[in-house]
Amino acid sequence: MKRRAHNVYKSQKLIRVMVEYDETENAINSITITGDFFLYPEEALETLEANLIGTKLERHALKQEIDNGLKNSEVYGFDSTSLTEAILGCKT
Repeated sequence: MKRRAHNVYKSQKLIRVMVEYDETENAINSITITGDFFLYPEEALETLEANLIGTKLERHALKQEIDNGLKNSEVYGFDSTSLTEAILGCKT
C-alpha cells in the first residue's frame, strides 16, 4: 500500500519533506525536500532526491545515502542527521 506523508522539521533552518512510500517494502517512491536552507550546487538537491528513491525508510540506510549525496556539496541549514530525522518524521 502506498502512503503519502509530510513533515516540517526545525534544524538550523526549516526543512519540509513530502514523501510517498510503499508500506510493504518500507521504501521511498518519491520525495520532495524544500525549506529555508541553501545547497550548492543547486542541482545537488535534485540529485539527492533522485538518489533517495528506493531507499529504505530506516535511519542507517537514509543517513548513508544522504551522506553520499551531499559529499560534493555545500549545505547551509541542515546536516545529514537532521535530514534523516526529517524524512523519518514522515512515518509518524
